[in-house]
Amino acid sequence: MDFLSLRENKLFRCMVFPVMNSIRYGKKIFFRFTKDAEKIRGLKDSHAGERCFIIGNGPSLTAKDLDRLCGEFCFAANGIYRIFDQTKWRPQVYLCVDRFMLNDISGTIGALRLPLLLLLWEGKKYKLERENRHIVYINNYCPFFMDRNQYKDGIQVSPDVSKYFTAGGTVTFNSIQLAFYMGFTEIYLLGVDHRYSRVCLETGEMIENPDVADYFDHTPAAAYTIQNVATTTAAYRAADEYARAHNIVIRNLTRGGALEVFVRGNFDEIVPP
Repeated sequence: MDFLSLRENKLFRCMVFPVMNSIRYGKKIFFRFTKDAEKIRGLKDSHAGERCFIIGNGPSLTAKDLDRLCGEFCFAANGIYRIFDQTKWRPQVYLCVDRFMLNDISGTIGALRLPLLLLLWEGKKYKLERENRHIVYINNYCPFFMDRNQYKDGIQVSPDVSKYFTAGGTVTFNSIQLAFYMGFTEIYLLGVDHRYSRVCLETGEMIENPDVADYFDHTPAAAYTIQNVATTTAAYRAADEYARAHNIVIRNLTRGGALEVFVRGNFDEIVPP
């Protein structure tokens, strides 16, 4: 049994349940006293009333569209650097909160010269901050459940990301929470296709569709990339509810795709050619 199968095993999850929750809760308490938390607190309301763009890595994303975002405040994540050779555009904030991906691309991340890079706290073992002073580590928190499907029912936006980000199964949810924290009142999504080649259903069954492209450059998804769409959709709904309650606009400008939680908008109207 490989690790991905083991973590879905009910007996295994029952055995580690108390230990995992103790570790995660303890980290949630401790993190707020770290230097990284202090740096995150410095971002609070730093862009109050402004607009921003959150860039996904879906197949709808193009370098041509990114060129039009030069001068806009943008969040991006994971393998977005693979498009840098096609555009002068660069994001102001880069995030990577998947420990498996962080392990794969840590060397590349360390070489990225961007204003701010937020990485999963577990990534400290790579000591990337020694070569890149713009790196800040974050606490991505979710309680441990014996049934992983229980988690989606309680997802809420973190009230203070300097203490913890709520994990939502997608780094886009982290970007949205950070945008809230920084005070942005207009948030636009681009390239967030919300369509994946490997999907884990609520029953635990994995569905694979090789005809679906995961990324803008058609790079094959890593073996560990199995998306729980129910969880990510629940996270997006939580973000939409938070935005509506706080008079924040979120619009999905993605060209096509399957994300219908947020009101759709037209990229060409928001950012005229």
